[in-house]
Amino acid sequence: MTLLCACLPCWAFWENTDGQATLTTKRDGDPRITTEPSDPAQLARSIKPAWRRRLDLFGRAAAEVLSHTLQTTENPRIVFCSRHGNIDRTVKLLHQVATDDAVSPADFSMSVHNAFIGVASINWSITESHTAISAGDDSLIAALTETLAQLASDARPVILCFVDLPLPEIYNDQTTQSDQGMALAIRFDPQNGDRNSDHDGELYRFKSLTTDERSMLSPASAIDHGKALVDLLSSRQNDIRIAGKSSAWTITRHD
Repeated sequence: MTLLCACLPCWAFWENTDGQATLTTKRDGDPRITTEPSDPAQLARSIKPAWRRRLDLFGRAAAEVLSHTLQTTENPRIVFCSRHGNIDRTVKLLHQVATDDAVSPADFSMSVHNAFIGVASINWSITESHTAISAGDDSLIAALTETLAQLASDARPVILCFVDLPLPEIYNDQTTQSDQGMALAIRFDPQNGDRNSDHDGELYRFKSLTTDERSMLSPASAIDHGKALVDLLSSRQNDIRIAGKSSAWTITRHD
């Protein structure tokens, strides 16, 4: 069992279901949580135009939530995760190859799994390390584990950023999926660092479950893990258990 504590002072959650998109944010130092309609065309306005033009919905949704967890003069580490990455661009490239069409250099460069973090690093002048994770339905829980491990080994801020969009229609015969898309960014600060660790409602305890404890839980999808985290952060629950195939955590709000 591993027991860790971290402050989660700000986060942002973008959700798109049946074409109805919303953005929920919790800002650092503000106890209010706001939810408002979100126009996908207006996402990622904090990205410089030259780079924003390279981003499709995948990158713009990720950039939007990430922007709400960054501070102007800081240089945080980032853990980025996605089940499939920018799969729409990958499928487009494969179609171009299969039909002997010219392959788009822009689509090729932006189809790389961590391409968005490269754009974010340039846009916000982030020179610290970033980690990109893809682990199927365990993607978000694996990224959470990596985030906590980095925070425990080096008490400086880490931002967890997750984005997951529906698969293209070509995969409809291969898998059952929802039409929901989401992007989530959460800032993790050390409990005892440069920041005040006594912010109301911002301190959380993370306990890793043993193999026997995990065996009693049914692994959920990365989307379900994201929803559970948002429910906890929105104070709709006091604690949650999220389980994957490789690891599981109990997360408790420490008021």
